[in-house]
Amino acid sequence: MRPNTVRRGGRCPCRLRRGRPRNSCRGHTTKNPGIEAQQAIREYTYGKVGFDRIQENLASQAESALGAEEARGLAPLDSIDAIRAAQTETDEASSYLERFGDLTLSNLLDVRAELDKAKVRLQLAGQEVWRVCVVLNELSRVRKAFVTIKDLYPALFSISQDVKPFSSLAQEIERCVNQDGDVLDDASINIAAIRREKIELQKTINKVLQDILGSETYGRAVQDRIVTMRNDRYVIPVKREFKDAIQSVVHDQSDSGMTLFVEPTRVIDLNNRLQILQSDEKKEISRILLYLTDLIAKAAPDIEKSLNVAGHLDFSLAKGRLARSWNGIKPSISPNLETTLRNVRNPFVADCVPVSFSIGKDYFMVVITGPNTGGKTVALKTLGLTVLISKAGLFIPASDGSTVGLYDEVFVDIGDEQSIEQSLSTFSAHMSNIVRILGQATRYSLVLLDELGVGTDPEEGSAIATGIVDFLYQKRVTTVITTHYSSLKLLAYRYDQVRNASVGFDVETLRPTYELILGSPGESHAFTICERLGLPEAVLALAHDELSIEHKATTELMSRIVTDSQEISHTKESLSVNQQELEKLRDDYEGKLAVLEANEKQELRAAHSEAQRIVDDVSRRMDDLMRQFQDSLKNQPQAAHDAKREVEATREDLVQKAEPYQEKPPFTPVEEIVPGDLVIITSVNKQAIVIDVMKDKRKLVLQSGSMRTTVPEAQVRKLTEPELSSYQNRAMQYSGAREPTLPFVPMKIDLHGSRVDEALEKLDKYIDVAYLSGLSFVYICHGKGSGILRKQIHEFLKTLPSIDHFSFSSPEEGGDGVTIAYFK
Repeated sequence: MRPNTVRRGGRCPCRLRRGRPRNSCRGHTTKNPGIEAQQAIREYTYGKVGFDRIQENLASQAESALGAEEARGLAPLDSIDAIRAAQTETDEASSYLERFGDLTLSNLLDVRAELDKAKVRLQLAGQEVWRVCVVLNELSRVRKAFVTIKDLYPALFSISQDVKPFSSLAQEIERCVNQDGDVLDDASINIAAIRREKIELQKTINKVLQDILGSETYGRAVQDRIVTMRNDRYVIPVKREFKDAIQSVVHDQSDSGMTLFVEPTRVIDLNNRLQILQSDEKKEISRILLYLTDLIAKAAPDIEKSLNVAGHLDFSLAKGRLARSWNGIKPSISPNLETTLRNVRNPFVADCVPVSFSIGKDYFMVVITGPNTGGKTVALKTLGLTVLISKAGLFIPASDGSTVGLYDEVFVDIGDEQSIEQSLSTFSAHMSNIVRILGQATRYSLVLLDELGVGTDPEEGSAIATGIVDFLYQKRVTTVITTHYSSLKLLAYRYDQVRNASVGFDVETLRPTYELILGSPGESHAFTICERLGLPEAVLALAHDELSIEHKATTELMSRIVTDSQEISHTKESLSVNQQELEKLRDDYEGKLAVLEANEKQELRAAHSEAQRIVDDVSRRMDDLMRQFQDSLKNQPQAAHDAKREVEATREDLVQKAEPYQEKPPFTPVEEIVPGDLVIITSVNKQAIVIDVMKDKRKLVLQSGSMRTTVPEAQVRKLTEPELSSYQNRAMQYSGAREPTLPFVPMKIDLHGSRVDEALEKLDKYIDVAYLSGLSFVYICHGKGSGILRKQIHEFLKTLPSIDHFSFSSPEEGGDGVTIAYFK
């Protein structure tokens, strides 16, 4: 069994979203060192192949914070069922977007903090209550949006049904609070009464103060003819030198100190009353908000669940948008670790040539070689990224017919392909990573190693690289390697499960084409690149002389091997073309033969028809001659009788010779029949069910009603689709006419332990089928017990028109615990 794995993104099993791990709960951390090490390797893999960028791209396609959160936690799935379920969601989301357009979910706010506050009865502010209301209305809209797509998109519809309707709660909130979070007058009778009194009181205070401001007595004392507020009390501005002109209480002064804001004594009681009303209003608002908070708290579990489901729907739609932006396809998932990618593209490489790649069927290890310009690394990253996003249930940017193996893990060791310095520390870092990979990789894993063995002495690096590859080969780990080492290129000719591949390179532009060519090793093109870059010819000549004899011999050997491989490939292609032509000729001749056989049958039918016509003509002529003969020999009755007998004999002989042409009845070969098939016994035109197939004897064991028989294949034909449909319809109907052509039905039904209603329902169905199958009688086992079930069964049997009579079985067969019912 493959080991279970831990998902990326801090997901923990303590909170679930429709069976998928939810983001980790607050304060939850993983303490298992093994899991942490495994997670670190995954983080490294995701970063190197670009899976983390996929997560961010997917998050940008989501319209809600919850959908984006799930997108950033995207992780490969382990089981093929889970992957296919995720693919179905992506497929349906993509189709939904194409058919109905985008579904905006921008109002799917993240109100989990508000719900947490409500659950511990911390009063929500008006704006917080309104945010919850916005989400409730959005949830209702989401549920309605998917109501009509049950048949078109069953997966999305099924998910949407977990979104609960919250119409009544949303309406209650809307009755009490507006979109600014203010409590409305309709929220309660008290709040409405308080506010009415406040308004009247404010009008009274305003009128009194305006009278003071407009009076001649206080005209010179007033700074401005305005009513303002200080300390929540209505005041008027007066000049400092006239502060004693008006009996009042000073509440504030201007920055210059020349103006005082005073409360005349005539409005002190009114302001006091207003203060009380304002305090009452605050208390009533607090009570209303607490009331709404309690309502939200009661619904919080369902709201959270619905919110998570809606977030997952947004996540699914984000997958659909990403698939459409890539023009992606749904890859097949192979449990056999077979990967075949057709014209796959790396979404992060502009203008790259689509790559076709296969591994796992005839070979499980590929060695990619070529110039050190990034093409090999891109091919490696593309493969790793495609496998990961496929396992995550996303579509891939590739052509139809692509298949991805179900690997338990993807391990990579990829350096910076643009790095100039390859120091010992770099070599040590790569080797440390490879050590971890070798310790964790299984035969179900995919291992991708870039420039294996570089960063140290070439000879030692080559030996170490070869040892690593040998180790992985012995463990049968699916592996793809990029390298410059000739020793690794030769592995493809040492092991039958290893293949060479090369990356296309444009020597004119000195850039990789990213085209992956399976079957032949690539060249480094080092001398060509140096020449194009302007390295002096003298230097190139000296460098060429420095190449070792072994290197030159290996290069020449590789060249010959590539040439031979290409010739073999061309020969295979030629043979394939020839085989296709032969198959076409065979099909043509088989077609012509069928036409000839049909013509031959048609000619035989025509000949027999002509013979029958001749016989009919002769018969008519004989009848005429017989009448004439009888008229002429009235006086010789015996002679006439003898002549008539001779004529009749002649006519009978002609008729027998011209019997109508009949083709042999068609039959179905035993290879095309399996137990359980419905067939017709052509010799007796009777239906039966196949019990066993005796291929060696070309015979079949059949059951027709209560009769079992063995019949040669030449007398058996499978039912056609129309015949099968007609048969099934008849079997479902009770017409009162018995047709002994149903499949084998047991002669006994056991109703022990069943409740009376259950037993009678089972018995009713069984009696119908047994009667239609041609049985003469059946055994009904009901047991002795208290006798209630037996009595009810007997009463029920009396009501059935198909039952003639019934009785208890013999003591040996169960006595009064078993009833035998006889059919009419």
